Amino acid sequence: MQRITTLSAAVSLALLAGCNSSDDTSARSSSVTEYQYSTKAVYSSQQEAATYEAAPEGFSPVYTELVARHGARALSSPKYDVLTKLVWEAAAAQGALTELGQTLGHKVDLVTAANEALGYGLLTELGKEEHANLATRLADRLPGLLENDGSHCIKVETSGKDRANESAYYFMQSLAAKVDYVSDSDSCYVTQDDPSEITKALANKYELYFHKTEPKGDYAQYLPAFEAYQTFIGDEDNGVDPAPELTEALDALKALPETKVMAREMLERLYSKAFVDYLAAGVEFVAVNPEDGGKTYVHDEVDAALMLYNLFIIGPGMVREAEAEGEDWDLEQYLTPEESAWFSYLSDAEDFYEKGPSFAGETVTYDIAQALLDGLFNEVQTQVVEGEGARVAKLRFAHAETIIPLVALMQLEGSRQGAEVGTLMTQENNEWRGGWVSPYAANIQWDVYENADKQVLVKMLYNEKEVAFKEGCEPVSAGSFFYDFTELKRCYAYAG
Repeated sequence: MQRITTLSAAVSLALLAGCNSSDDTSARSSSVTEYQYSTKAVYSSQQEAATYEAAPEGFSPVYTELVARHGARALSSPKYDVLTKLVWEAAAAQGALTELGQTLGHKVDLVTAANEALGYGLLTELGKEEHANLATRLADRLPGLLENDGSHCIKVETSGKDRANESAYYFMQSLAAKVDYVSDSDSCYVTQDDPSEITKALANKYELYFHKTEPKGDYAQYLPAFEAYQTFIGDEDNGVDPAPELTEALDALKALPETKVMAREMLERLYSKAFVDYLAAGVEFVAVNPEDGGKTYVHDEVDAALMLYNLFIIGPGMVREAEAEGEDWDLEQYLTPEESAWFSYLSDAEDFYEKGPSFAGETVTYDIAQALLDGLFNEVQTQVVEGEGARVAKLRFAHAETIIPLVALMQLEGSRQGAEVGTLMTQENNEWRGGWVSPYAANIQWDVYENADKQVLVKMLYNEKEVAFKEGCEPVSAGSFFYDFTELKRCYAYAG
């Protein structure tokens, strides 16, 4: 089922910055010059440490917290590669491959081989480096807190998923070069023998995998938010429809004329027009996840283009693995920068509606992150304000599904605006961009400072850039990134 909402010409054009929706392909292709990767963008720190605001006089760092997405990874499961190859094989069987299309099958085989050798869903070499470097910069930023004498208790928690566990492993392995920390205690950290596994006591799915974990026990208060989210998002595998407004928005995105134009242009460089017409008339290719039985489908030409785009965006994060095969994947030859920008927008919009700010006036997509936000506040309250002092840091490793709702709940830069029902989120009317909100290794860090009078201040970094807390939270002085913790408790209605 597809619904096409009525959009003005201006809004249609705005969906891709600089995109002209006329039939003049050459004019459109010149408007975008860089490839876009949505939430599969590789990580880079967004601010030089030398430019960070210094703490007010008399304040010293006493605690720090981190919530980080896992680093660059392999494909999560055999689906984008499998489905792209199935479509390619069908075209080959019909004699419908273009000269360029004839090269695609081998390239997909290279990607699949690299993913199978590494392990679907596991960190790539670049992903390991992202977290190792993040750890080094954290230690360098807070030497007075972390690099002084004595063995520190640094509490580590993960979602329990392999790639989050690996991120913790490579982060802590790197941190060990600069910081002496406890490595044999469930209350702090236990050195991992296998990077992809972690001591059960250090896995906290209630705070770090909340979108698929029913709250129980101490987290039972968050059950209504979890149930509301499950109702909103639906369950396609079990025939449970999402909320009507979500279905309408996602169907409208797929049905946009520009989506079909871009899909056809991409595919007709690989396949004959007749074969693309065959796809557009309705097909069914399916990939089954061998771990959980989940199914991913190609039903038409747009689905086929989306599979190819999602295969393409895995490339930058797997650059070391491609080098190890000794043959350049060169996936850029199969789509233009403009096509990547359009499908990046579609990917962004889906994440925006399902995990981020979503619809104006509704909070269901990010209320599920409340347990994690409360956890951030709880650490400062107990460890610093109440003086427990059992540890100097808490480090959490999770997923895009963790970061995206958290920053929407906190109303941080890039995640402050929902879309009105009936008006599609576009790149012109909304600031949300996956490459900023949650690239690989995306992170939120709270550095906590205290003075002799026990006044507690917090400064936040988002992807290592100093950012303000939400509107209505007053910093200690105009233009400062330091906030009194009492003010943050008021602003975010934290009861303690």
